[in-house]
Amino acid sequence: MTQLLSNSHACQADYVCRVHDVIALGADTFEVELLSPLGSVVNYQAGQYLSLELDLNKDGQPQSLFYTIANGFNPEQPRRLQLIIQKGSHFSEKIINHLTELSGLNEEIKVTLAMGRAYLQTDLKLPHLLIASGSGISKIKCLTEEILRQQPEADVSIYWSNKHPNDFYFLDTFKAWADTHSNVSFTPILESSDNAWTGRSGYIYQVIEEDFTHLRDVQTYLCGSPQMVYGTIDKLKSRGLDEKDCYSDVFEFAPREERISV
Repeated sequence: MTQLLSNSHACQADYVCRVHDVIALGADTFEVELLSPLGSVVNYQAGQYLSLELDLNKDGQPQSLFYTIANGFNPEQPRRLQLIIQKGSHFSEKIINHLTELSGLNEEIKVTLAMGRAYLQTDLKLPHLLIASGSGISKIKCLTEEILRQQPEADVSIYWSNKHPNDFYFLDTFKAWADTHSNVSFTPILESSDNAWTGRSGYIYQVIEEDFTHLRDVQTYLCGSPQMVYGTIDKLKSRGLDEKDCYSDVFEFAPREERISV
């Protein structure tokens, strides 16, 4: 998520962080690891996002950029913040290049967190459905890590849809969680069939419909475009999904009454 979202969470703090590393996860996807100062503890809820101030033009006028926090809080690494950034435009390429230049240096950047109301807040005794398209998997990764930290026996079903087979840069991570926890299922979905793809394909809601006879009381987190989020919720109402059991940043930055149909 790189959109300029409004501040919606009261508890915020500024940190002066360093870029610890930038790692290529694929041809156009990068993992950025930030570290807050020694002795500090970053404070956020799984599923929230942060503001990153970068002087991209090196003119003393930093720009505020917003990214989902991709890692759940780890008490053994309380200073760590992980971001996933895709290089899909000249602007995002400029961001990656700038962060790579800062990697390993002592130069500091301002980070503000945490923001967003669609954080982990549900009863983990209830079944959870985590849905992502594309880079929305960053939020789902963070949620999954925190759910398993709090309640390793939680019933979690994860669905991730992409356009191309090589877009599944966290495939091994999610498969490992599903292999380790019998209560966790992971389903990668290719939007259209491909000879190089042996997994499932189609619209994400169709695959979920095939797997669930009902979704009543299922706590659902969705991360993707407004069209994907609202469209998936609407299609799954036939399975009993209730929007009051759904959580998404889309509800904040693109409410139904304000979204533009495409």
